[in-house]
Amino acid sequence: MGTFCQAFVFAAIFGVAFSFENTQTVHTAEGKIEGSLSDNGIYYEYLGIRYGVPVKFRAPLPPPKFSGVYKADNRNILCPQFPTHDPLAAPSDNEDCLVLNVYVPSFLNTTFPVMVFLHGGDFGVGSSSSTFYGPEYLLSHGVIVVTVNYRLNVYGFLNLGIKEAPGNAGLKDIRAALRWIKKNIANFNGDPDNVTVFGQGSGGLAAIYLTLTDSTKGLFNKIISESGTPFTPHSFDPNPLSTASNLAKSLGVKTKKVKKLLELYTDSPINKVEEAIGKQMNAKSYFLPSVEDVFDDEEPFLTDTPYNILSAGTEHKSFNPVPIIIGINTVEGLTSTLDYYTITSQMDRIKNEDYTALDQRCLIIPDGEKEEFRNTIKETYFTNITSDEALVGGIINLNTDFSFVGPMSLFSELYTNGTDQPIFEYIFSYIGNRNLGRLLTNSSLPATANRDELFYVFELERMPLPMDENDARIVTFMTMMWTNFAKFG
Repeated sequence: MGTFCQAFVFAAIFGVAFSFENTQTVHTAEGKIEGSLSDNGIYYEYLGIRYGVPVKFRAPLPPPKFSGVYKADNRNILCPQFPTHDPLAAPSDNEDCLVLNVYVPSFLNTTFPVMVFLHGGDFGVGSSSSTFYGPEYLLSHGVIVVTVNYRLNVYGFLNLGIKEAPGNAGLKDIRAALRWIKKNIANFNGDPDNVTVFGQGSGGLAAIYLTLTDSTKGLFNKIISESGTPFTPHSFDPNPLSTASNLAKSLGVKTKKVKKLLELYTDSPINKVEEAIGKQMNAKSYFLPSVEDVFDDEEPFLTDTPYNILSAGTEHKSFNPVPIIIGINTVEGLTSTLDYYTITSQMDRIKNEDYTALDQRCLIIPDGEKEEFRNTIKETYFTNITSDEALVGGIINLNTDFSFVGPMSLFSELYTNGTDQPIFEYIFSYIGNRNLGRLLTNSSLPATANRDELFYVFELERMPLPMDENDARIVTFMTMMWTNFAKFG
């Protein structure tokens, strides 16, 4: 058994030997919260703590004060999202979902660095629940872990350009959660001045968005982004009104009038809206971060495009740079290739030299350059293709480069030029028993797919993954890297 597993056995024995209390009560600004000792005795968990009150399509209100003691044991709170086969999501119609979970090591009595995790899911699905993201691997290194729910899809990102729906409610939720953490985490033995925000996919992207607004200054100190940058597909919506009107058609309403759209999304049952979003996943109906108009009674989050902010660097008033770790897996494009289109359809079109089948919706190619672009694509990815296997490989490599490698390189270049804060890059290439992306795509490629790194950082209770000695070493290595960055930068 690897050293990682031995550490957990020791921690469990340590906990039993010193007879930790089964519950602990913490005072917060809102009231007393009771947490419970985990089954393995390694940490105390405070689940389902309300950090805000949702206001439909707008920034949340502060949480109310309460009397008595709140028993923080609800791990099953999810924000509204559509049904999906994704093992890291579940359908929900609960709008009162702005909660976070705090996990505190039980085996030390000291002040801990804080790591705040933002889940992925393309801003459409996902949850902070320990059912999906068990924190014990990180906690073994002496940090506090906080996981955060935030509103998703239309409820988190509807932007109609009016004060009733100004956009980016989901990002404003995260900002509110960080403000709650800043105010309260010291009562959990956390250091409010040493907070690292990390996330995967759209969660990593959301973490980076925190550096593109001056409204979050002082709320965090470092960022880790796993497979997320502001230039990937589905990272930013330049036309949020079109997005709203496109989905409205699936709900039986054809209009671009903002008041009618607001009425539609306000009055329609959540399950009907979520069903429509689920059906539109391959069309242009994603609700994403977007530039906001500014209103007197709504604190904005994003007032300029990511490219403009990063290009200007510290000269832009919104830029809020901190040290960053950012990285990708070797064939990130594998998951997007199989998710958005059938691979057979893609192959047939490429054989006919029709490159519009590929998931390149983030690109706008001028009419006069389309032929040159297609020739470049063909020469780079589809020359001397002699088998279907080679053709699939070309599609995957193209999607990886356009959707992940290129966007990460652009972000790193702009970030480096715009600030003296350090940025560290990684590529995760380990193949083991816990590579979720490979398992979900049934991949036999000698490469790592999207989300393959995630469960060398977390435990997945909902779909337990095996761990041999080599996997345990990678778990130790990954979590030590992440927590050392959180501790020391």
